[in-house]
Amino acid sequence: LSMEGADLIECDITKIETVASWGVRLMNPVWNRSNVLSGTNLEESDRGLSDYGREFIRELYRHHIYPDVSHLSDRGFWDLIEMAEGPIVASHSNSRALCPHRRNLTDEQFCAIRDSGGVVGLNFYLSFVGESSMDALVDHVEHFLALGGEKTLCLGGDLDGCEVLAADMQGIQDVPRLYEALVA
Repeated sequence: LSMEGADLIECDITKIETVASWGVRLMNPVWNRSNVLSGTNLEESDRGLSDYGREFIRELYRHHIYPDVSHLSDRGFWDLIEMAEGPIVASHSNSRALCPHRRNLTDEQFCAIRDSGGVVGLNFYLSFVGESSMDALVDHVEHFLALGGEKTLCLGGDLDGCEVLAADMQGIQDVPRLYEALVA
């Protein structure tokens, strides 16, 4: 269970224990809008974690909730890496080397997540793949695997709220097509 943006709990550190009791195990500190914790890769992209944001992240770890960096600013990402107390997750991000979208990960970011013991979820949303073909989606998989990501890469999807998925995918029912392309 994950929460996409700490704004859902008003960035209130005292509510972390409650959401942990619900079974939440991933939380994005930010979504598309910056907040008191950090800037995002869409808004205030040069602002990293605030002091309160660092305290918030420590509290997430204390309650066994992993921080999800998929919307975090690059500076916030590296701030988090410096203070990480466990795995870091990018639940729905692709390779910036293949598609230069600000939400995608640089190779260095991917390797930092890999080295933390975390995971990166492949994003099916066309804007993060770059081209609509299944080959383009497979290219992201192969790129991350070439970076030693065989224990890091998973499927993230980003299936809610997206207008167009790559390779004419319509939803989770089309994931077997990705499997078939990877086998081929």
